[in-house]
Amino acid sequence: MRRLVLVLAGALALTLTLASGAFGAAPILNEHNRFTETFPDELCGISGTTTFSGVDNFKLYADGTYMDTGRFRSVFTADESGKSVVILAAQQVSGRDEPIQNPDGTLTFIDTYKGLPEKLSISGGPTLSRDAGVVTVVNTVRQVGEDEFELVSQTFFGEHGPHPDLESDFELFCEVLVPALT
Repeated sequence: MRRLVLVLAGALALTLTLASGAFGAAPILNEHNRFTETFPDELCGISGTTTFSGVDNFKLYADGTYMDTGRFRSVFTADESGKSVVILAAQQVSGRDEPIQNPDGTLTFIDTYKGLPEKLSISGGPTLSRDAGVVTVVNTVRQVGEDEFELVSQTFFGEHGPHPDLESDFELFCEVLVPALT
């Protein structure tokens, strides 16, 4: 019996060692940022002021992949009505640091979002819209200037959870915020 326990303990130690090497690689870049900023803004054609705050943790790994986790809160207050809305995001984004270079000269980015990419609510009030869960977004772009790109195609797959604003070109965003701010 004692020999079986030693063999099992050895197997467990080997498994943990192999698993930590495969899944626990230390990042080559590990950045943590916390910020708050207030500035004049316009949201859906309405003038106002935004206070944007957040915490961001970015990790880049030797294999060229990244993981970016963060929590961001934006409070927009309309100048005319004084009403305000809160835009909240708390998510993890992962993918490859460098885009795929396609033979036709376009670039493809593949990113997976997990968590709460967007929650819209009235300040101190009800939720207006919530996007949550998992989705992978494939964007292919073409360079049209030194630092300018145009979207060639966008595909969503692996969707789990409510994503009401995702495939509607973000029309829902203004549809729910404008009445809340006026």
